[in-house]
Amino acid sequence: MKRTVLVLALLVASGTGTALAVYNPNPPSCKDTGDRVTKLGLLDHVSKAPHVLILGSSRARVAMPATMEKLTGRAAFNAGVHAGGSADEYVFTRLLAQRFPHARTAYVIFVDVSIAGDAVNPELADEPLARPFLGAAASSKKTTCVPNGWYTADGGLAYSPALNKAQREQRVAKALVGAAAAIRADAKRPRHIDPSSTMWFRKLLGFVNAQGATPVIVLNPIYPRVLALREKYGFPELKAAKTYIAWLRKRYRFVLVNGENIHAWGGKASDFTNIDHIDRRNMDRLLRYVVHHSGGELAR
Repeated sequence: MKRTVLVLALLVASGTGTALAVYNPNPPSCKDTGDRVTKLGLLDHVSKAPHVLILGSSRARVAMPATMEKLTGRAAFNAGVHAGGSADEYVFTRLLAQRFPHARTAYVIFVDVSIAGDAVNPELADEPLARPFLGAAASSKKTTCVPNGWYTADGGLAYSPALNKAQREQRVAKALVGAAAAIRADAKRPRHIDPSSTMWFRKLLGFVNAQGATPVIVLNPIYPRVLALREKYGFPELKAAKTYIAWLRKRYRFVLVNGENIHAWGGKASDFTNIDHIDRRNMDRLLRYVVHHSGGELAR
């Protein structure tokens, strides 16, 4: 696999006007945009162990390794992938430890308020580099995914943001229509995180603790108006998360940084690419906050 790639941009029409999109060479049968095969390959080819491993879903992909290095003085690798979950995070952690068994790695794990789940993405199960760590969840199928060319050798995004400010604002405004009614209805559903259904997350924490590391878990930012509505109607997801976190604290070491309220870390509502994702500028601000509140775990 090539460690540096040329990114090809195409103009495509979107619901908010004309926007810049990045060409993806993957066939429709590849369900994760090729993120897993790309980043597993990149991590398998790094020449030196990164000192900070960034884990999470697409919300974590905008955490630029170069920014983390400026803040900590330590090289980083971003292993965030499309719809990433605990199984992905565990696999990336184990792959890095297998390649560099004596490395003293620090970990930043970006999670949604639901925190953890045991679903294994089919594209992860199909990956030869992931199979040794998945046990019975591994698949013998051959993936149709190919490297998508979206990332630099350290897992950072290799292309510029696709939408301008006006297009981002239109996306957010459209998503906010009916948000109050939807959140009010959703808040009526009871929430509970069953530790027995979080095997991969617990395996992840147990493994990094055994390495002597204390991971930094970051609750992902929530668009301000959405957060206000959730709080207005009780935010049962956060209550369940707090209960689960209290259970985890009795068994594992970690630092928790709550990034949900962007005002706590100087975030801007205008720097969301859509209702769920912050852009690189907001992420840079969040990373400064995370490093400052990590208890020194990211700079040791």
